Amino acid sequence: MSNQQPAKKSQKPSASTWVITAVIVVILIIASIFAIHELTKPEPVKPVTTTAQPTDGSGAGDASTPSPTPTPLPSDAASTTPLADAAVGTCFNRQATVDSQGKYIDPIDCTQPHDSEVFYSAAVTDATYPDDAGWQQDVLNDCHPAFKTYTGVTYGGNSWQIYSIHPQEDLWNTGNHTLLCYTTDPLGGRVTSVKVAS
Repeated sequence: MSNQQPAKKSQKPSASTWVITAVIVVILIIASIFAIHELTKPEPVKPVTTTAQPTDGSGAGDASTPSPTPTPLPSDAASTTPLADAAVGTCFNRQATVDSQGKYIDPIDCTQPHDSEVFYSAAVTDATYPDDAGWQQDVLNDCHPAFKTYTGVTYGGNSWQIYSIHPQEDLWNTGNHTLLCYTTDPLGGRVTSVKVAS
């Protein structure tokens, strides 16, 4: 007598199993596409507020308006400069600025490796303190044309990003209306200025 078991019939997956599997695969594909999109999209232009002193001297020393108290520099900041006081043409590495919450930079000679450079700094002409949308419009009106003039490239024509810094409302009320914009090259390591030769 044989001990062999009869062969079992292979079970075919039911229609509901196929539907569930297909739904899971579609969800995974959509999640992957979304994740790739989020990881590869450029950072938006965003204003950063600061408590730095006015750079053009307006409001400073005026007896009718109190002078704001500057934020103290970090203790290790021998060469640190408040970002709002940085001159056009100043090169630096953005990470140091991020570490100081957008307040300070460590200026670097543009012949040394860097990823960021100030290309615009001027008072805006708004009659009253702009809201976020107003500051964004000022960046579009002032910084985008200045970017092209300074670099020779229309913004969006390469991987460089524009970042901006503007005063908080209390400093605006003391006369600081300065909008400062700088560009960051995500590849970093530049050893030249982004300014076109004039």
